Amino acid sequence: MISFSDYKFYIIKNISALFFILLTITVNAQSPAQLKKEADKLYKIEDYREALKKYEQIKEHYVKNIAFKYNVGICYFNVQNIKQAITYLEYYNENIKKAKSLTNFYLARSYHLNEEFEKAADYYKRHLKTLQLKDSKRTYFKQLILQCMNGPKVRQIQSGAIVSSLGAEINSSEDDYRATFHPRISDCLFFSSNRIGSKVIDSDDKRGISKKEKRKSDIYKSKLIQGTWEKAISLSSRYNTIMGEDIISFFDEGYQFLILKGYADGKTEIVKENYDEDTIEVILPFALSAGSAYWDSDHFFVHDSLVLFSSDRPSGYGGKDLYYATLSEESGWSEAINIGPQINSQQDEVSPFLCNDGRSLYFSSNRAESMGGLDIFKSIFNDSTGLWFPPENVGIPLNSTSDDKDFAISDEGLNAGLSSDRTGGLGGFDLYSAWFRNRQSVQVSENDTIVFTEVMLHNKNSAKTVAEQSSLFNNISTSDERESDNSLKKQIYNISPIYYNSETGKTEGSRNSIDALIRLLISNPASNVVLSGHSDNSGNVENDLFLSIKQVEQLALKMIKNGVSNNQIQLRGCGQNYPVAKTTNFDGSANLISKKMNRRITIELFNIRDIKDKINFVNPEVSQLMKNDAFDNNNLKLKGLTYRVQLTETSGLFNDEILKKIKDCVTEKQPEDKKIKYLAGLSNSFSEIKIIWEKIIAKGFNKAQIVPYIDGQKISDENIPSLLEQYPDLVNYLKL
Repeated sequence: MISFSDYKFYIIKNISALFFILLTITVNAQSPAQLKKEADKLYKIEDYREALKKYEQIKEHYVKNIAFKYNVGICYFNVQNIKQAITYLEYYNENIKKAKSLTNFYLARSYHLNEEFEKAADYYKRHLKTLQLKDSKRTYFKQLILQCMNGPKVRQIQSGAIVSSLGAEINSSEDDYRATFHPRISDCLFFSSNRIGSKVIDSDDKRGISKKEKRKSDIYKSKLIQGTWEKAISLSSRYNTIMGEDIISFFDEGYQFLILKGYADGKTEIVKENYDEDTIEVILPFALSAGSAYWDSDHFFVHDSLVLFSSDRPSGYGGKDLYYATLSEESGWSEAINIGPQINSQQDEVSPFLCNDGRSLYFSSNRAESMGGLDIFKSIFNDSTGLWFPPENVGIPLNSTSDDKDFAISDEGLNAGLSSDRTGGLGGFDLYSAWFRNRQSVQVSENDTIVFTEVMLHNKNSAKTVAEQSSLFNNISTSDERESDNSLKKQIYNISPIYYNSETGKTEGSRNSIDALIRLLISNPASNVVLSGHSDNSGNVENDLFLSIKQVEQLALKMIKNGVSNNQIQLRGCGQNYPVAKTTNFDGSANLISKKMNRRITIELFNIRDIKDKINFVNPEVSQLMKNDAFDNNNLKLKGLTYRVQLTETSGLFNDEILKKIKDCVTEKQPEDKKIKYLAGLSNSFSEIKIIWEKIIAKGFNKAQIVPYIDGQKISDENIPSLLEQYPDLVNYLKL
């Protein structure tokens, strides 16, 4: 039994503890005024990310503070939350008598990044009026206005690629760029970055808060394991020194690589170093630009005797120009030669990449034909004239309203890499992959191809590379194209497969079907849809699983923009698995019409019982001679309860031998998900799918899991109890 004295001591002890906790909270708690003071300090030294964290804690206390709105808007702008930046800056601009001088600029840039070109141009013009006539910045803002005028045109150009971020394991909140794959170590990526952890060259803590660090670049690497990038790590101090290091390329099958070292005075120097931890450190100056007095960067070695690069040498046409230099046994490296006025402009040209055909040149430029900042352009060398054709903007999504550079196509011609500071990234420049629906033939050339410099030197004509243009899809007509006004009035939804172009990815002859699907889903929020992307057989099997789901993702995001809920849409990429038409004719020749029929997005609707009589599903008939039963057989197999095995979940392309060894591999996601689920196998029996699951686990996929479906639609664990009576096999799933 507890005595009164013990009880009294217990009360005093706990009151003391409570008093200590309250005292601690009082001491540690900061008033809104204190937080604002710290946030303002961070804002002044341009540490916008940290300033925003403090501003967001106190913004309800400063609802009527107009100057506060400006600071928060600028912070949102600098962390790439553009919509919030517009909200705060517009409020500030409308509610203050005399706005800060840069308000129009920040609003212009925000609308520009948001692809609202007309509003952006208007604010650029307003900002231009505030500048003195002799102000050198006027030319820059006039250029931005021209880009806004050109933006809608570029937005109509489809590059035929799917662009995807390499994810947070690779990218950081700072600049990540110059991606280079090691030629000998499979799936090993090297790149440059000035992220936190790189060497600090300038810091200041005199005002009590550290100044935002300025860092030189270091070289990082990461390895792709089962479709997921490992966290990038910095190379050792052997390679990353007190100077800035950018990776250029590998030589000698990866045993050596070139590094661009940057000095404090802005000079650069190319050095060659062994890439082999077992060898001694051997750093050799590379004679090409050792001790260059100019800004030389973005070196691209076509081979060991030809290099393209960007420079601000005074012999150029304005800004940064593209140059090349050649190596001969007699005289060493030549002087830098300007690539010419057909390519270079009065603005900046950077990041050259010459395809393996020796004629197709990609580069980035912020000329007027850009839609904003640096855009990627392409030009082809004309052997007959010895000149370059006028460069063409490659369009979206390779380009954005931000800076897009470092574009390079892989030797297989199926994918490319680029760096961009576009909105939606982690901050600064991020690394992206671009995946093509069709192999880029200009990159798949013979080893002995004569490059443009040899043509210029010897005045020889060689075979021209002409990319085959895929004909538009004219041969299949669907009734949704003939949808009449009467059917609209009756609210009849004509739904048919959606076909897309093999090169651009643009949907063809499907506008009415897409519009009908959007109307149906908005009018019936309880309904949902599974959109399944299918490809023809002209590409790579593993790549097509990724590309087909990215194809339907583009359509789904358009639907969400028009009012459909993300939760109503499930996406599936089937790749080449389930064609509706045979790919060859009876004589063995290629069946071009079948490719167009197989390249489609199929639509499955659920929870539509109340409106079933208003939906007219239209499917083009396939003749028995041309028909492939794979699609129909799969639809039959999907009826009722089925299971798949989820292999992995990744933000990029997953390419593993297991995808070739197990049937019925698909990809899945919801439109706004960052990661894609890769699944394998398809069975109506839990015992059968468990065998497949165990084999997958044995292959090292420790996170693999079994996923149940009803009629092809994924079901959640919480819904399973209500389904047990109808599908008793689910009991085995619950026991796992």
